Amino acid sequence: MTTPGGQDTVGDLETIQRLREAHVAALNAGDADAWASLFTDDGVQMPPNAPTNRGREAVRAWSRAFLEVFRPAFALSVAEVRLAGDWAFERGAYRIALTPRAGGEPIPDVGKYITIYQRLPGGTWGIARDVWNTDHPLPGTGR
Repeated sequence: MTTPGGQDTVGDLETIQRLREAHVAALNAGDADAWASLFTDDGVQMPPNAPTNRGREAVRAWSRAFLEVFRPAFALSVAEVRLAGDWAFERGAYRIALTPRAGGEPIPDVGKYITIYQRLPGGTWGIARDVWNTDHPLPGTGR
């Protein structure tokens, strides 16, 4: 299937699926370099309870620090992917268990995410923006 502008939407969706699978695999492998390599040079990562990371090297630094503390078991459940020319957005839910490397019980979390992808020169895609947040209420909020 192609769009009116001649873009191969099936091919783009398959490429984005492989990019998502590489994201999940890198995180589960504890590979910060592989995770960061999926971002565009000017990619933005917006993790919960932390400042925004701007640029691939900032994403790499945050990811390394995060993965030095935790061994994740991570999965995504995609609700929708929409293409818009050289951009695509994805919305869904995540499930993660963070096992402290220093020992202790895994810390489970579930939440939602939005990832924005950008088509790069040569037709490849990269993660341009990535934001996620927990569904767990803050302690003391009574929710």
